[in-house]
Amino acid sequence: MKQLAAISASLSVASFAQAQDLTQAHLKSRGLSEQGITVDLPPLSDNSNAIPMQLALQAPQGRRIQSLDIVAPENPNPLVLRLKLQQAQARYRLNTRIRLAMTQEVWVIATLDNGQQLGKASPIIVTATACFDET
Repeated sequence: MKQLAAISASLSVASFAQAQDLTQAHLKSRGLSEQGITVDLPPLSDNSNAIPMQLALQAPQGRRIQSLDIVAPENPNPLVLRLKLQQAQARYRLNTRIRLAMTQEVWVIATLDNGQQLGKASPIIVTATACFDET
């Protein structure tokens, strides 16, 4: 029973530490390669409740994509989506809608089968906020 509590506590600490790494400054400082990432996000949105977003990922030669994250650092909850692929893919496409709190750069971060990460930021101007109550 003590081991289970220790595992649970360590996961909570790890989750909190990961959340701290989702700031704009930290993401920019990582110097992630944009190679193979295409993001289609409107440059301006007057309704930030459901902003259309399309992305295409192409892994480098001989690599596979294992997971992807969509991060909006200025949102109250910056991790918009964490998607772990059941089977690693060389290419992946996703169409979705996201909710943003304010004008910011939205990040797409792909994790490859060797642990390497690729990332791309896309700026968007938001004229009306959707996150009034920190949700």
